[in-house]
Formats: sequence, structure tokens, C-alpha cells
Amino acid sequence: MKLMMAFMPTCREVAKTLCGDGLAAEPWHRRLLIRLHLSQCDFCSRFARQMDRICEALKAAWSAPQGDDVEAFKRRVIDRLGPS
Repeated sequence: MKLMMAFMPTCREVAKTLCGDGLAAEPWHRRLLIRLHLSQCDFCSRFARQMDRICEALKAAWSAPQGDDVEAFKRRVIDRLGPS
């Protein structure tokens, strides 16, 4: 157990990996240790879920808008700006 804990990544290392290129860029043994850390650390697992939700929201926000969506958005912006 002590040997495994010696190789276990810290919370800071896990957060850096999740904010960077993600788990896909890591070698298999590092991914395994990070997943083990996430299964034991409530704070890091919560952070990982938050990062997943942020990524999903950004992907949805950057998807190609349809013509009607763009016009409706322009109207909302102009309405909020008020009369000039």
C-alpha cells in the first residue's frame, strides 16, 4: 500500500492533468493512478465533474448557430442595449 501511495499523483497534479490535455494524453499507468485518486478523493472527483460540465457547456455554446438563432441573438443584444 505504501508503494502505491508513493506513486499516487497529488491533487494538484490531478487538477493540472484535468485542466490540460486530459487523461487521453497520459500513459495507461498514469491514467490508472489518476482514476484511482479520483475514486478516493471527493474534492478531485467533484472538480472532474465540474470540468466535464464546463466542457459540455462550451461545446454547446460554440456549436454552429442556425440562421434564426443568430437573428434572435442580435435582437436580444440590441434590446438589452436600449435606445442609443
